[in-house]
Amino acid sequence: MQLVKCQISDKGDCNIFTIKLEDHTIGNLIKQSLCQDPKVTFAAYRQPHPLQNAIEITIRPKGYAGVKLLSDNVHSILNQVSTLRETFANRVQKYKEKNAYHGDR
Repeated sequence: MQLVKCQISDKGDCNIFTIKLEDHTIGNLIKQSLCQDPKVTFAAYRQPHPLQNAIEITIRPKGYAGVKLLSDNVHSILNQVSTLRETFANRVQKYKEKNAYHGDR
């Protein structure tokens, strides 16, 4: 797991998080998670420049700390990915056991 550098700035009632070394893949996952959070009024992300390897996530929280909301949602995504990985590995193992008589294809 790599350390992610994050800068925080406030613009009105929004928090803007600049996350370096990330792109649209993570930005979209985080935005989708934040948009489903009832504690968030608005969430968006953008990549300021195509040649920069960084994204900006904007959050307008409903009376909650933006840092906490971002942290909670990222942890939720990590838990979902971990569950998906375990489920996939278990299903692959069951498939291999069921089809062991065929050998490697």
